[in-house]
Amino acid sequence: MTKKYDVIIVGAGIGGLHAGIYLQSENPGLKTLIVEQNDYPGGYVSGFTINGFYFDSAAETILGYAKSSSRAILQKYDFYHPIHTVEPMEAYYNDNHVVRMFSNPELFLQDIEKVHPDQSAGVRKLIETSHQIRKDIKELSLDEGITFGKLLRIIFKRPVLRKYARKNYKQLLDEFITNDEVKDYFKLFSLWFGLKLENLKAPILAYIISVAFTEGLYYPEGGMGAFAKKLAELYVTRGGELRYKSTVKKILIEKKTAKSVLLTSGEEIQADYIIANSDLHKTIFEYIGKKHFSRRFTDRIRKIETSMSGVLLYLGIENYDLSKYPAHLMIGRTSDITKNYEENDFNVDGIAVRIPNNSDKLKARPEKESLIVLTFAPYNWNNFWKIGRNKKRTKEYRELKKSIIAKIITKLESFMPNISKHIKIKRLATPMTFERFNGSTNGAWYGPKVNQRLPSFKSQIKNLFFAGSNVGGSGVQAAMSSGLETGAFLMRKMNKKLLKEY
Repeated sequence: MTKKYDVIIVGAGIGGLHAGIYLQSENPGLKTLIVEQNDYPGGYVSGFTINGFYFDSAAETILGYAKSSSRAILQKYDFYHPIHTVEPMEAYYNDNHVVRMFSNPELFLQDIEKVHPDQSAGVRKLIETSHQIRKDIKELSLDEGITFGKLLRIIFKRPVLRKYARKNYKQLLDEFITNDEVKDYFKLFSLWFGLKLENLKAPILAYIISVAFTEGLYYPEGGMGAFAKKLAELYVTRGGELRYKSTVKKILIEKKTAKSVLLTSGEEIQADYIIANSDLHKTIFEYIGKKHFSRRFTDRIRKIETSMSGVLLYLGIENYDLSKYPAHLMIGRTSDITKNYEENDFNVDGIAVRIPNNSDKLKARPEKESLIVLTFAPYNWNNFWKIGRNKKRTKEYRELKKSIIAKIITKLESFMPNISKHIKIKRLATPMTFERFNGSTNGAWYGPKVNQRLPSFKSQIKNLFFAGSNVGGSGVQAAMSSGLETGAFLMRKMNKKLLKEY
């Protein structure tokens, strides 16, 4: 048995890092430990380098980060990391024309007016309506919980929010836009959840549209990996301990109280409190065990569906001018991408392309540049990617990956002539890759699907708490907020305990 900690955090993902930073910053005397299975921090917010080519592992930007409460809190703890706006947020190349979606709606509307003049008024009205819905939600503090009084104010004083409260995203778009291609542009926001338009609530998507068209997308200088490492450095500087290559096997429970963490190495580490910033299904059913929870709770967890997964193709490019392209662009229709999850199938008819160096505006253009191609893909496609349920990387799996890489490059080359001649690195991540490296059930990109009620960060087990997208919701910002919320609650709890002892 090693030394005892005040708090152990399972997982150095964004939620876990933020929880740890909050605790150590509010009380530098605490002994906290983050255990992480990989040799890098950040989870989905990370990066890696191969032969001089840098790649963002998964997450590509942070929505509305510049003015976010999460950033403001970290700045109190002397965390400053340069960020750059990504403009345009997306560029759509289709049928010999381009439409660029800027965070400034007037610039976006200029392109809409050129390509789809009959849709301009409807798009403007959609954005204005989204701003009003967001204003209503913020003024009513609906993100802090629903009360009877708030419901009454919605009914009598918030007619716009009342009108759309029970509508889905498809109904919201249909009201203002009649052209399918223009609707496709707004499917960008549904891509962030991997759900059909009909399964997304109109107020949630309206809120996101409003944030996008006022605050925009942000990319950390140096990449997502540099951002995560800076967070980890702050945590350690504040007195926290971070151990990499430390995989949790069990969270041990005694008399309905979380007591310690058992690593796969056999080491057991004790703590007064444990925060699980890990996959919810794995935490409940593998790390802890269903016997420690009520049947009602475990039944509920089993019913929580995971979000969609996908493939990312990491390409290392040499001596090819990528500076003329936007940092974010789509080749083909957005609906060609969304049908992968709508029909539970896989194709590369539509692809999204990310060029990190075009987001990091202050970075000198290197000879070696990275380009990332992504699209959705079901976890169970083609007999679980030809590896079956035993999850062994077979020869068939490797051959399947090669064929997918070839198809994606062919699609890419239809837009970027002769780029295949400049590709020096090719690596494909599948849903199986994300499951392995991120410990996410079914390789889910966004944790649980957004259209379901998630459990509280407080658990049924004494001194055990949760953090991250599994309780906070999809997206980097949600994971940040979740970690800070869990950390703040635990800090108050420890302070109350200390006062009682005196």
